[in-house]
Amino acid sequence: MANRSVLGRAQLIRCLLGLVLFLLAAVPALADYDRSRYISPDEVRPGMKGYGRTVMSGNQIETFRFEVIAVMKNAFYAKQDVILVRCSGLNLEHSGIIGGMSGSPCYVEDEATGQTRMMGAVAYGWQFNKDPICGVQPITQMLPISGVRMPQKSGPSTQPVVGGKGSQEQPAARSTGLSIGEIVGRRWSEPIDEASPLSVLNDEIARVNAHKPKATEPPAGQLRPLTIPLMVSGGSSRTIERLRKYADRFGFEPVGSGGVSAAARDTYGQVKLEPGSVLCVPLMIGDIMMEGLGTCTEVIGDKVLGFGHSMFGQGSIELPLATGIVHTVIPSLARSVKIGAALETVGTLYGDENAGIFGIIGSSPAMIPMEVVVTDERGTETYNYQVVREDNFTPMLLMSGAAESVYAHNEPPEEHTIRYSVEVDFEGLGTFKSANFTSQRGMGGVAADLMMPTMAMMSSPFGKARVTRARAEVIIERGARAASFDEVILPRTVFKPGEKVEVRVRWMHYRQNPAYTNASYELELPTDLPDGEYELRVCSPRSHLMAWRMEKPHLFKADSLEEMLKAFNRLSGCPDNGVYLRLSLPRGGVAVDQTELPELPSYRRQILADSRRTDVRRYSEALAVRHDTPFAVSGERSFRITVSRRADQ
Repeated sequence: MANRSVLGRAQLIRCLLGLVLFLLAAVPALADYDRSRYISPDEVRPGMKGYGRTVMSGNQIETFRFEVIAVMKNAFYAKQDVILVRCSGLNLEHSGIIGGMSGSPCYVEDEATGQTRMMGAVAYGWQFNKDPICGVQPITQMLPISGVRMPQKSGPSTQPVVGGKGSQEQPAARSTGLSIGEIVGRRWSEPIDEASPLSVLNDEIARVNAHKPKATEPPAGQLRPLTIPLMVSGGSSRTIERLRKYADRFGFEPVGSGGVSAAARDTYGQVKLEPGSVLCVPLMIGDIMMEGLGTCTEVIGDKVLGFGHSMFGQGSIELPLATGIVHTVIPSLARSVKIGAALETVGTLYGDENAGIFGIIGSSPAMIPMEVVVTDERGTETYNYQVVREDNFTPMLLMSGAAESVYAHNEPPEEHTIRYSVEVDFEGLGTFKSANFTSQRGMGGVAADLMMPTMAMMSSPFGKARVTRARAEVIIERGARAASFDEVILPRTVFKPGEKVEVRVRWMHYRQNPAYTNASYELELPTDLPDGEYELRVCSPRSHLMAWRMEKPHLFKADSLEEMLKAFNRLSGCPDNGVYLRLSLPRGGVAVDQTELPELPSYRRQILADSRRTDVRRYSEALAVRHDTPFAVSGERSFRITVSRRADQ
């Protein structure tokens, strides 16, 4: 019995030991850090003094001093400490803590031993702060990021998830689907520009956002991560302001800057990442450059830690990692910032956590090629960009590239016509294509057609599509080409089946000579059209789209990425330079998911419609004929006509 007892205890000890070893292997342990090199918050005491390293101009790393004020436990996130310090030197008494100092490494000196250990990275501050007081992210909270966010052999974190039917992302059987307007509204709250056909979704977007709580700015007296200066080189004030509204929620501060000249590159020579050097995250390169600017905290072999706080807080990412320089510091009562630029992409960021960002020096991730071709009075100019794949920023970057290409030299003429086409390729799914003809509406249609489908497809409820290419072609012509209905005449209102209905339109043109023109258009009635009264609408493409969505809502709902792409292409397939003649028909049926069943006997249609299947919807038919026009059309008119086989009797 004694032997059995001893054996049982031994087995229990082995099990417990195995469990402990498993837990130690599964969770990066603080015990693993080099205590001779790093100091934990538990060892830090008020009154300790030290120094930090950062770049204030060019690529020269300079030193500032600090004194520890306090160690604040659970100060910003659960189980995340912040070390409060007061800084001095480098004119910080005048500028305060500066946006772009995020990640600046801080070291404390042990007066007794003379040993210097890294304490952490400058990471937190307050808005309108008078004194250079900041929060330091403990290095012991940053070191574990590399163990968690090392790239896996199974593939990149940005690998697309295609949510088609039959995939792992397949929605529940008999799903009702989500309307495209609702999907867009979940990510976007502002009206889509009226120059885009996608603006027909605005009512749905407004409904989705009607009850959303509005985002509020944290109080100025609240501790927060320092803003990340988003350097914008080649961007106008218009683009910077547009970015500001969108980027502020992620802690970015768009700042007009400029790239590095060839002469300056020769002066700086080969710059490497080291504690205190500039660390940049390029989001867009080419004829416009945008990069987040901060400071490198630590380099261990080929591994890099920086910022001391997150960029997007997404955990695993794949973004370029670059060296950089600082042009200067702009002091401000609100938020002082560094302005600078990236020099060379040297690796890839893989980790984006609340405690900092993590990357590896070496290969860099592939970016999305974007081409914008603009033709105007100056001739034809081609602009090229490379854009990161990132759910939050890629759509906005595509829109910004299009806007800056169009406005690179001047605004469109006061009276203008714009013809544009847009293509966005989604890996394994196909291409979103849009072509439109607008007048007196600016270039908002180009921007919206690039941004909205990309935003929805990259972060849909059904998976994440991977963008592989984007292209836009824009032709800007002087002179307005827009017209609305002044008068619409139906010479007669009674017809036989198979006859042609003639509609005579008097157009009123915007700022053209002549101001009025006349045209006639025809719609041929079906030969099997039953006798009765019908509604005939003469309308713009925008009105046609709205009617089509009402008649066949199932075509504008989706429960997969494939169906989303088809719906977006349907919406973008009706350019504004046309007039539609639409006749409501006494036909229809039920649609099961996306499949229409028009020929079912009435009793079977009723059985399906009354069933509990949520993927069954009624739809109605209409005869729609488009007539192209040399101008953009707005407005609509409605008539009642009578169809009778005895019309001439």
